[in-house]
This record gives sequence, structure tokens and C-alpha cells, in this order.
Amino acid sequence: MPVHSLHVFDRKGKTLFTKCYAQNKANKVDDGEQLSEKRKLVFGMLFSLKEVAASLSPSSIKDNGVHSVQTGASTCYCLETASGLRFALYITDDADKTHARSIRKAMQHAYNDIWIQSVVRSPLYNPVTPNVQATNFETNLDAFLVSQSWYR
Repeated sequence: MPVHSLHVFDRKGKTLFTKCYAQNKANKVDDGEQLSEKRKLVFGMLFSLKEVAASLSPSSIKDNGVHSVQTGASTCYCLETASGLRFALYITDDADKTHARSIRKAMQHAYNDIWIQSVVRSPLYNPVTPNVQATNFETNLDAFLVSQSWYR
């Protein structure tokens, strides 16, 4: 179940962090415009699905977010935080579907322990324009993801 990419968006849809782990062999390097378009599509999909889920869910249910979206080729695992950050982790599908719970916990760990420690508590942190590149978030995230049993 190889990890394809991870995106982090703020509440307004601005991309705070993107990392592609698996590149297409035919298209080794995405140019900036293509990558920007992909990020907009991912955020738009997450926003739209959340709105649909909220309108279809009974009003008594407070957690009406989208946890995952599965297509024929991949699954997008989603995590929305109380502060409005949205994490989207794309994983290429495999026959084994038993890792969904551990992937969700891993995303919560990525936010609670890695994002908060590396980005929010950084002395360089500016809530208006967070600079993730100035922190060790990517290094810590990569080390954590590699340690997961479902990461290949």
C-alpha cells in the first residue's frame, strides 16, 4: 500500500505543505502549475464532500466529516482538525483493507505530535503565513511514515 502523496491545507484552501512520495514513471517531475492545479482539485473535493456529508447527516451527529474517499486506483484518507487544517493522504490501493484504522491514527499522530511540535511550537511560526519549510516537519513526518507497517 504505497503512499502516493500528502497535502496539508488551511481552512481557506491555501496549501501549507505538499509532498509526493511516489512519482509517476512517465511524469517524473510535475511542473508548478500542474501541482498547483492538483492541490486545488484535492481541496475542492474535500470541501465539497464535507458539505454533502453535512447536508445528508442527521443534525444530531456532530462528526459529519469525510474520513476516506476510495476510487478504483487509490484511497484518500482525510483528517480535518478543530482549527480547520485538512490533511489528505493518498495511498495506492492494495488488496489488504485492514490498515484503515491505523492510517487514521497515523494521521492524527501526524497532526497532534508532529505538526504541533514542529510547526506550531516553532519560534518562527506565524499563524497568518506558516512557513513549514523552515521547520523539521518534513523530516519528522518522513521518519514516522517509514516506520509504519503499511508504508512501502
